[in-house]
Amino acid sequence: MSKLTRRQQEILQTIRSLFELNGYAPTLDQIGIQAGINTRSTVHQHVQSLISLGYLDEASEGKRAYSIPTHWTTEPESVHSSLQLLGKIAAGKPIEALDKNEISLNELFLGPNRYALKVQGESMRDIGVMDGDYVVIQHAETAANNDIVVAYVEGDGATLKRIFYLTDGRIELHPENSTMQPMVYPAHSVQVQGKMVGLFRSY
Repeated sequence: MSKLTRRQQEILQTIRSLFELNGYAPTLDQIGIQAGINTRSTVHQHVQSLISLGYLDEASEGKRAYSIPTHWTTEPESVHSSLQLLGKIAAGKPIEALDKNEISLNELFLGPNRYALKVQGESMRDIGVMDGDYVVIQHAETAANNDIVVAYVEGDGATLKRIFYLTDGRIELHPENSTMQPMVYPAHSVQVQGKMVGLFRSY
């Protein structure tokens, strides 16, 4: 196979990560959100390049732009889907440790129509969502007031914000950062693409 450009490597890794997380091939929109690409046509061009280079397969059905290579689905699954839960740790007054148990990563983070996004920026820092964190998103096209959502804003791209539906029909995307101002848009220019359901980071 031909050597990939850095961007092609990022797109391929995005597709693979979402496939391993959800168990099915991600859509062009999901790839675009994860990779920070605002136009489906650009994502489609990258996917077609990966097909022509042999890293992805031709679409097996008309609704898909590509299909997952067979060897991706036949590789053995990781045996690690849980971590030992050894107890609680005090961040204030000391507490007694709990008996040994396990915590399921599948129950916390995985599930149908879920994917992860890497946070860039400080707009949600006041609720502990920091630059470089990974947020777990449940795909959704609707949300309730006060939900933290992935919102696609026409002309601006996707952003992670708390959403409020205003009485005048507009939508407010509220940053959780006291130094930033809320952004208000006409409802037709905002599309909800998912809701935040979890967060993790590494040190």
